[in-house]
Amino acid sequence: MRAILLWLATCLALGAEERRLASYNPGATRTLVDLGAAADIVMATRWCPLPKEHPAARDADVFLPDLERLLNTRPGLVILPRMTNPLWAEKCAKAGLRTLVLSPESADSVRTDILALGAATGRSETARRLADQLGARPDGPTRSLLVVWEGVMAGPESYLAGPMAAAGWHSALPAGAWPKFDWERLSAAKPDAVLWISNAPADGVIVESQEKNREMSRRPLVRDLPCIRNGRVFQVENRSNYLPGSGLCNAIAELTRLRKVLGM
Repeated sequence: MRAILLWLATCLALGAEERRLASYNPGATRTLVDLGAAADIVMATRWCPLPKEHPAARDADVFLPDLERLLNTRPGLVILPRMTNPLWAEKCAKAGLRTLVLSPESADSVRTDILALGAATGRSETARRLADQLGARPDGPTRSLLVVWEGVMAGPESYLAGPMAAAGWHSALPAGAWPKFDWERLSAAKPDAVLWISNAPADGVIVESQEKNREMSRRPLVRDLPCIRNGRVFQVENRSNYLPGSGLCNAIAELTRLRKVLGM
């Protein structure tokens, strides 16, 4: 009964037009799905994690925005990434569209965005449950992890720092958000473990990477690091679990499992 009353309250608070969502950010789209708002999405990017049969238009493109296409979907809320051109956000607002620009990147930015999306869609309670997972901090010392993804590394000022901390890890880097990957930085970081993320059609689990370990073992700068010598090199396939959205809750579970497997 309580769930029915909450649903009715949401419907009364948000009209049918207001519930129509246009998402220009794949991580935000994943969050909307996990909030239970998948049916309200009318426009998304071609990278957004939606089923092929979902009826949403897939031509949201923040790099080549098209206001006419956006207006044709009659959205009640337009969700824009943090790096969006301010002029595009202003143009949407001038067209009478309600907009939500995601937070500037930080270790807590995804948690903030989940709460904002929950409030904007009338799903604050569900959003709070997801956000609490990102804000959790286990007891005991954390271990250092170097995350490498598409030629860059996740630093302590990246959005991945939050879910890493929730799983008992911290970035092996001393500062920065996403510095460019290089072997000297990896050598200086001396991480307890290394995780390589690769983009894929589906999310996977963290597994040992013998291939990456062999590659790193051939590099004079890093081959003597304990994480290389002890085979603590891993990889994971990602579709949306490591994007800046609620999928990070699944990443936390995997990172926690990794730490326990390593006895750390």
